[in-house]
Amino acid sequence: MTYFDLIAWITENRKAVEGCIIDNVFLVQNTENTYILKLYCGGRDQELIIEPSKRINITKYNYPKISSTKITTLRGLIRGDIITNIHILNQERILILELKRGEKKIIVELLPRGVLVILDKNDKILFANEYKEFKDRLIRIGETYKPPPTVEPNKEELEKLIKKGSIAKALGIPQEVVNYLSLQSTTPDINLIREKIKNLEISLINGEIKPCLIEDTTVVPFPLDGCKEYQRFNDAIDDYFYTISQKELSEKSSRKILEEKQKIITTIKQIEDSIKEYENKEKSYRQLGNIILSKAYEIDQLLLDNRPKSKKIKLNLDGVEIELDTLLSATKNAMRFFDEAKEYKRKIERALESLDELKEKLKKIEKQEIEKQNEIKLVLRKKEWYEKYRWSISRNGYLIIAGKDASQNESIVKKYLRDKDIFLHADIAGAPATIIIAQENNTILEDDIYDAAVIAASYSKAWKVGLASVDVFWVLGNQVSKSPPSGEYLNKGSFMIYGKKNFVKNVKLQLAIGLILSENSVSVIVGSEETVSAKTKYYAIIAPGDDDKERIAQKIIKVFSRALPDIKGLNALKTDIEDKIPGKSKIVKTSITYNS
Repeated sequence: MTYFDLIAWITENRKAVEGCIIDNVFLVQNTENTYILKLYCGGRDQELIIEPSKRINITKYNYPKISSTKITTLRGLIRGDIITNIHILNQERILILELKRGEKKIIVELLPRGVLVILDKNDKILFANEYKEFKDRLIRIGETYKPPPTVEPNKEELEKLIKKGSIAKALGIPQEVVNYLSLQSTTPDINLIREKIKNLEISLINGEIKPCLIEDTTVVPFPLDGCKEYQRFNDAIDDYFYTISQKELSEKSSRKILEEKQKIITTIKQIEDSIKEYENKEKSYRQLGNIILSKAYEIDQLLLDNRPKSKKIKLNLDGVEIELDTLLSATKNAMRFFDEAKEYKRKIERALESLDELKEKLKKIEKQEIEKQNEIKLVLRKKEWYEKYRWSISRNGYLIIAGKDASQNESIVKKYLRDKDIFLHADIAGAPATIIIAQENNTILEDDIYDAAVIAASYSKAWKVGLASVDVFWVLGNQVSKSPPSGEYLNKGSFMIYGKKNFVKNVKLQLAIGLILSENSVSVIVGSEETVSAKTKYYAIIAPGDDDKERIAQKIIKVFSRALPDIKGLNALKTDIEDKIPGKSKIVKTSITYNS
């Protein structure tokens, strides 16, 4: 990201980041310095991805996350803190996120060889993603943070570079800015050029942003020829770096596999060369034995004549020089060569066995390679806004969302529940607020209400205590209120229901988990059997049981892998499937044959 990119991103996303709580911190798997800050922002969750020297943006992609010793340290410093302000330092590609607790700061340097550091209120370094020693500064815990020095050419050098047409180099600005502002065609007046650049900066600060992505090339906040236009600059950044990250993660995750694959290929080549050598020697020794046998009478006479003189004798037979033992007969000399031929034949057989094993191993490695590539594609997919909640799509196409905790229950009612939507809740303490989002000019049918009731029941406490069924009530959105009767108090995630409740009796605690296949992706869906079976023929039905979520997820992946042998990398969906399992479970039915 350039300085202009950073201005545009802050202008567009300041309100989306300021005031957010840092809920958690992760490292992106298979990377060394790509961090994800999971933010909680007034009832909504979002993920801020930070890659020093490259980018910062809110991401909609599901990057694989891990923890580490370094991440544990970082969490201890910033987890639970609130971002109060974001701004640029010294008109450089350096972003400061100010925190409330202890007046700490997060510094993100987007310059080459940039770092991520946490500072105390006196600018002492508390954390650095890397320890670095530069000519002008030292990045190390306990040191006072100093930004990189700004280096500008003197007036004479500046004028010389501008006359040559090297405006980007002279002013330290991207070539895209030079092209957009047509600075090459501007009179070589440094003041006029700087005025144009300043006007661009001001326009970006004022929100005049026209996001533009040129595939595999660049992303900028102003229009250029041949670019794909976006509504939001953050989304353009996210998509641009997603493509780059997908390639990098794919390469890194495959590196070990490729190294092992190369070793096997090298060994196969060596064995194949050895087999050719063994075959030549086996053939040669057999031919020598046959030559001796064909001239056995003459050779016996020669051996007898030379026995007193020497133990060994060299004879030229049919143009081939052969060394024979004078103490042995011609036949026994021939047998020596046949024995050597047999030994090389055995070597060939052993080498062929090793070759078959290695080729089989190579096939497995190549299969792993494909699976790893597909795992990256499956994991790094775009997330929809509702995926932060429990969600399903009813058989008639209505979106169903439910809270994962009290905060989300509060969030979905405040943010999404409208008068004509339907609110559902299992008739048991400890259940999610569940909503069917109504559609204009369409009526929510009983089938849709039942589909939502399955979600409301399955993710309630009823599953965890092992019930077979539970009642679920439903009301219209305008019957739900956060206002309690006078003198009473409502806990977070609790609501008042006014008017008549409608009940769906004895909703079975059975949840379908299925795979939706599209041209470029595979996604997991949950819901009633009726709604899932209408969307896919690959699904499993679970009910309360004794197996933990991880074991059930593994079993479900096994079902899908057997049904879809051509789709590799389904193990990447394990976390997603596990997240959708309400608690300890058992598989009661599958759409395909399955043996546990």
